[in-house]
Amino acid sequence: MKKKILFVCLIIFLCLVILPLKLDAKIYADNYTAGSPQYARVKGSNVKLYKTPAAIEDYSNVYFTIPESYFVELLDYENENYFSARYLDCYGYVKISEVQCVSGVPQNPFVTKASFRVFAPNGLELRSSPSQSDGLNVIANINYLETNLQYYGKIDGEEAIVYKGNEWYFCKYTKNGQEQKGYVYSVFCDLLTTISTNTEILEYVSEPTFATKETNAPAETDTSLSSLPSTTQILIIVAVCVPCVLIIYLLFRPTRITARAYQNAEEKSAKRKKHSRKQDYYELEE
Repeated sequence: MKKKILFVCLIIFLCLVILPLKLDAKIYADNYTAGSPQYARVKGSNVKLYKTPAAIEDYSNVYFTIPESYFVELLDYENENYFSARYLDCYGYVKISEVQCVSGVPQNPFVTKASFRVFAPNGLELRSSPSQSDGLNVIANINYLETNLQYYGKIDGEEAIVYKGNEWYFCKYTKNGQEQKGYVYSVFCDLLTTISTNTEILEYVSEPTFATKETNAPAETDTSLSSLPSTTQILIIVAVCVPCVLIIYLLFRPTRITARAYQNAEEKSAKRKKHSRKQDYYELEE
């Protein structure tokens, strides 16, 4: 019996403690509003997506040049000179001085449907850096006339063939459901999709507003149970009490076996009393 009473008390305690905590968490979540994505348009035709926020301009620290008139999503201030940023599914850094922040979200911030064809009869290597002299940077071999290549941007790398230039493409190569990113020498590529100018008009702003918990969470919000409307409080109390009453009833409800045993005990007790009275009567007769 004591164990049952302790168990019931524990259930009531948990209901009264955990429910308000969950309610407070829900109220906090409802009041928390994440900031909208922050975008910036690149200024000119030579804005690079960097691998690190360092003043290194060669291809060892550059992913590619972002297509002119398009955007990057700004993630945060990295330091006084760089934003951390995203272009498509590539994460890196852009110089603060080379992008213009905008208000709102562009409909087409990135070049998403540009592709090209490999036109090398013996195929072409996909490399981790725009250099052919490094024999250890080959990621994959791309077949002749392959077109399943998504174009991201250009980069000045190593001049693999004399007098043929140093332009490489950064791309994503998909084969058998597997995706690999890397560089191909543009001399052996053709049919590059014409990239049209992005003519979207958005309002320019001086600087982005990045969402933080401190700026978005309410500073002083009463999330206690007493701050809710009286009707809501009554509903919560009823919702807590009804299950408790039901549990108490189920715990203490007499079972059929208990009731039958109780009835048998009552009948035996009555028989004993009757037998005792008969004995007393016989003694008086004697």
